[in-house]
Amino acid sequence: MKKGLIIGIILVIISLGLIIYRETSKVNLHELTNSMKKEENKRVFINATFVAGSITNNYYVMFSGGVQFIVYISDKEAARINKYLLDHEEESYYIEGITKLIPKDMEENGKKFVKEWLDHAHNHEEVEEHDHNISTEDFYQYFGYVYLDTSTFDYIKLIIYITGIIGLLTIIYVVNTKYHLIG
Repeated sequence: MKKGLIIGIILVIISLGLIIYRETSKVNLHELTNSMKKEENKRVFINATFVAGSITNNYYVMFSGGVQFIVYISDKEAARINKYLLDHEEESYYIEGITKLIPKDMEENGKKFVKEWLDHAHNHEEVEEHDHNISTEDFYQYFGYVYLDTSTFDYIKLIIYITGIIGLLTIIYVVNTKYHLIG
């Protein structure tokens, strides 16, 4: 009986340790893109404040703190985030995932997106004509070398849930067996 209680407690402690590890290992994507690092599979997050639009299928440009990022997310989720941000203007939307290198084929679509964005922004101002074509170097200055991928399965979260639930159930079983608290 003591062994069961000890096993349950150990499983709950492992679960709590994994929660702490998971939360402390995340990096704000802003820090990573500012450093211009090409780090893949790094756990990151952003607090999105605006969904600017889609570069291509499921690749969206989102703003966080005045900086733009590329986020791979489903069209349905992007629409839900955009609706939330429009309904809650003073708030941000927390998004987490892992980093992936921006594929070369996205460069051209990203350059077109930035050009259209800048053209649209300057069309509302009484400014002389500008050429808003950007270079590859400019593209990486805008977005960094990585994007946030939300589509990957989070195994750590699954392990946290499984170990926590098994640990708690084991503790409940041992305590109930000893003291007959539950029918």
